[in-house]
Amino acid sequence: MSSSFRNDSSLAAMARFPLLIAEFFLIFSLCPGLDLETSAKQPPRYVIKFATVAPEGSTWMKQMRTITQAIEDETNGRVIFRIYAGGVAGDELEILKKIRMGQLQCAAFSGVGFGKILPEVRVLDLPFLFRSYEEVDRALRRLKPYFSQHFREKGFILLNWAEVGNVYVFSKRPIRVVGDFRKSKAWSWAGDPIAKETFSALGVTPITLPVTDVTTALSTGLVDTVYAPPLGLLALQWHPYVKYMNALPFAHSTGALLLSSRTWEKLPQELGKFISSEFEKSMSTMTSQLRQQNEEAIDVLKNHGITIIPEPTGQALQKFDAIHRRVASALSGKIYSYSLLKQLYGILGRNTR
Repeated sequence: MSSSFRNDSSLAAMARFPLLIAEFFLIFSLCPGLDLETSAKQPPRYVIKFATVAPEGSTWMKQMRTITQAIEDETNGRVIFRIYAGGVAGDELEILKKIRMGQLQCAAFSGVGFGKILPEVRVLDLPFLFRSYEEVDRALRRLKPYFSQHFREKGFILLNWAEVGNVYVFSKRPIRVVGDFRKSKAWSWAGDPIAKETFSALGVTPITLPVTDVTTALSTGLVDTVYAPPLGLLALQWHPYVKYMNALPFAHSTGALLLSSRTWEKLPQELGKFISSEFEKSMSTMTSQLRQQNEEAIDVLKNHGITIIPEPTGQALQKFDAIHRRVASALSGKIYSYSLLKQLYGILGRNTR
């Protein structure tokens, strides 16, 4: 077992952010507006309030502390991030509301938050879309200017993408082919249109529950199939209730760091450019670390007796691709435009049929 996972509390700290980013955010009584601290002899100091569920000690928080300290040092204290870590009650909708009210200026969002700000970004969460990390990186890099422009129109600056990771299907009975899903009692995150359409295409009526109820549902047999990043599965202690993992990624979940446009416009241009550059470099490092840790987590799952089912090939893989196409087509025109889907397929070298 990797030393990264010998300490259960450390594991939970590392893993809690990727899966629960859409479930909990920190709630504080925060004064509205970007804090401008000035004196007669010094230039203004800009204080940016940033909320995240990532606990102290996690890979995500270590990287966040590193980048914000670097920004403070390089700007001679002109830009300071006040970080509220280890989220308690609250969800992404509340965080979004607080940003719009000016009580927070910056936060991390997953597809749930994206869906309320810019629904079309959910095209990146389609099932069975990406076949490698290289494809993920290429798509995010090429589409960043497009999404940056549209986020700005909604009142946000896309500082950079933030990795959540590959999501896999875990089950009590083996799921090797599309038809096996119809025999499952699958859990689905309530209120997610992508998950709803995906399970419909798979011929499944899922049990929709909040994340906090899934452990009980697994232990009682209400559900026997779940989806999560490997780190998330371990952190939530779902692994004792499943026996199999299908190695074909169910989806790739992407998060992002968003800054209020109102805050961005108050920053001097050179400070804004510097902050953006630092976040871009730092998130790239964090992405590599999280991907490595998810691979290590798979090894831990093997040690816990979970069987890894190899990715399907041939006709079996084609049927999973057909599910993707069906879901992508059904949501085209509802969540995102066909032209955006076509552009994404072009980036990935796929035909549009």
